[in-house]
Amino acid sequence: MSAALQDNRTRLVTSPEIAGKLVEKLGNAMEDLLVLLREETALVKNGKLRQAGELAMDKEEKAALYTRLMLAARDEIETLKAYVPVETEALLKRHELFRSEVQINLAVLDTARDVAEDILRTVANEVGRTETPSIYGRGGHAQAAYAVSARGVAINRSL
Repeated sequence: MSAALQDNRTRLVTSPEIAGKLVEKLGNAMEDLLVLLREETALVKNGKLRQAGELAMDKEEKAALYTRLMLAARDEIETLKAYVPVETEALLKRHELFRSEVQINLAVLDTARDVAEDILRTVANEVGRTETPSIYGRGGHAQAAYAVSARGVAINRSL
């Protein structure tokens, strides 16, 4: 953000008390989201995809709260460092650990999605293969089968 825009916007953090509350709320939001991400990761690793999918709404709400608080803290980082330097530094360190946990969660979800799509593709190809008619050409030889996938197979990408 440019210096001119920063000067024109309303400051959210105007006292050490407000700074402390923002850091505390962001820390709590980060921890709540982290607990949920760990639960989701464990469920996906154990193949309990339906149960993991049921966490989506709660995850979305917690992620939205975390994002709002994180953006507010980012905009006020210098003020936070001035008012509550120890707490702000601890929060920044926790945030680095949080980011690594999020990366693990994303990798697990990405792997599960790739495996599920591969399974569905394989099933669709097998079903399509059985639907391919066995016909003979003019010379009395079987014609080469076309690469056909099953019709009507859908992939839900919401997970």
